[in-house]
Amino acid sequence: MVAALFLGACSFDYGTESGAEVSAPPNATFRDFRHSVVIDGARVFELRAERAETYDAARKTLLFGVSFVEYDRRDGAVATEGGSDAAILYTDTEDAEFSGNIRIDSRREDAVVAAEYLAWNAAEKKLASRLDRAVEIRRGDGSWVRGAGFSADARRRSFAFREAAAGSFAAPGAASDAGPEAEPAAAPAPETVPTPAPAAEAEGGAP
Repeated sequence: MVAALFLGACSFDYGTESGAEVSAPPNATFRDFRHSVVIDGARVFELRAERAETYDAARKTLLFGVSFVEYDRRDGAVATEGGSDAAILYTDTEDAEFSGNIRIDSRREDAVVAAEYLAWNAAEKKLASRLDRAVEIRRGDGSWVRGAGFSADARRRSFAFREAAAGSFAAPGAASDAGPEAEPAAAPAPETVPTPAPAAEAEGGAP
């Protein structure tokens, strides 16, 4: 799932809330910020930002113009990549928030997640949006689902929507030419989920 795939590989969190209130000037400001996670001599994760501001008293780092890449530990290939307009890293809890044009492309799950706000809970290994912010997930077979109140569990590799959700799912084995930018109505051989739906949940491969 989106949380598991890249955040689960990191030793710290990143978040995003470009409008976060800061009561004091930053202790330090960095340009072309880069953070890498190395395990057993292999790079498994890399985070970059156009600008980073550290706030020691608040125990957080604000990032702007964020991009990240997670690498497969077995062969070093790119497993997940994405980015957002801004992020907040909470250095004491390893929680994080992301905001603005969030996109997470999971090569493992052949899925892309798009959102405007996501929060990562490091202790629970869960990723969630707000009830008033929609999240969309698209897979390479043309399936898609969109809804509010998104949550994803990295341990269970599952995701759910607490509010109205809608989407279409390609029939097993059906070929699809629909890409990430295709209109929902163009998804091939769909099984349509009515709108509104009280909740939608998927097991075994959240993006």
